[in-house]
Amino acid sequence: MKIKEAIENHMIKELLTLCKQELELTELPPIQLIDNESSIRDSSFGEFDENGIKVVTKDRHPLDVVRTLAHELTHWKQSIEGLELDGSDGSETENQANALAGIIMRKFAKMYPEYFTQSIPK
Repeated sequence: MKIKEAIENHMIKELLTLCKQELELTELPPIQLIDNESSIRDSSFGEFDENGIKVVTKDRHPLDVVRTLAHELTHWKQSIEGLELDGSDGSETENQANALAGIIMRKFAKMYPEYFTQSIPK
């Protein structure tokens, strides 16, 4: 099973439900899971812009992919709230996205502990 398939099968759906609840989102942006890191600028694992969210899956653990998705969804929420997004290290919006993604992942771990104990077959 490829990482992208594992994520798309169950994990992503459950994470999106949790993110909508935790971030109080009524809608989600378009989301692309991509296997080619060159589709993302600045050697990042994910990005949010006016076209939606892109998250790299290539050579990454599924839990790291969903954490990145939670981070980028926080940026989506910040954008909805009219905040000026500053993706530089240590900026207020970047720190908030990191913190909320961590909180969401801790809740995700309590809800779905099996994702944190199972390995993904190659």
